[in-house]
Amino acid sequence: MSDLAAVQAKAPMKLKPREVSIMGKVVRVRRYEQFFYTAVICPAVDVYNKPQIVEIRSKSRFADSDEEITVTAVLGGYEGKPYQVTDREGERRKLVPVHHFLDLVE
Repeated sequence: MSDLAAVQAKAPMKLKPREVSIMGKVVRVRRYEQFFYTAVICPAVDVYNKPQIVEIRSKSRFADSDEEITVTAVLGGYEGKPYQVTDREGERRKLVPVHHFLDLVE
């Protein structure tokens, strides 16, 4: 049994709406204004898929590079500035980007 399956088989966590559990290895930590941004690479589902990488925002530094972590974060987001594009048929369409972020549950 893999490490991921062993962790999932222990006890199911009770997560609130919009909360996610993230397990992985810290790639880098950077500070911008009053927040720390920690990039975490998560294990791939199998050998044929690429591993996913996420960035977690926190008020204080909670991990160092190359450290393996399991944390809980809250999913958030907002709509960005709308813009217009012209598709192949010449029709103009208005697109509204959505930006997601993860905040550490501290």
